[in-house]
Amino acid sequence: MKILVGSPVSLEEFETIDLFISWLDVIPDNARFSIVGTSKFFIIGKNGREWKKGYEFGIVDADINIFVVGGDLALYPEVFYIAKENDAKLVVGFCEIQNFIDFNFVKAKFWAHTQETSLASIVLLNFLGKVHNNIYFPLEKTKNQTGVVAEGVAPVFLELKKNFFSSEEAEDV
Repeated sequence: MKILVGSPVSLEEFETIDLFISWLDVIPDNARFSIVGTSKFFIIGKNGREWKKGYEFGIVDADINIFVVGGDLALYPEVFYIAKENDAKLVVGFCEIQNFIDFNFVKAKFWAHTQETSLASIVLLNFLGKVHNNIYFPLEKTKNQTGVVAEGVAPVFLELKKNFFSSEEAEDV
């Protein structure tokens, strides 16, 4: 599974990708599935076209179940348990952050709940006008055993084996 988190400009390098996630951007033609949103709403794209819209939270079947959540709801740990109950393999959050304390708090919450539930998570934090892409996987699925795949404003490209989300075996990212 090829996943790009961040700017669609980077998509020009790829013929197609499986999943594109970004803070309110255009739905690219060469992404099988797209999730673009803000803390208020999100839009799901399928094969370059708008497919579904959501407010606050929702489950998306994009070859794997993805739980998408925005705004203040993303701050609650229950989100991860609701996602797990609905067989989601990935949690995607969109949050607007106003100060440095909340910025670190939200990152820490997503990391901690990823470790507790063994669900992968991607949280996009709009902090002072810059969107930070934060990607967390369970400790055993990261090479350095920290659970942190990426944190920063640069786009992130991941290429995961087909069984990454279904396998119980550890796979280094």
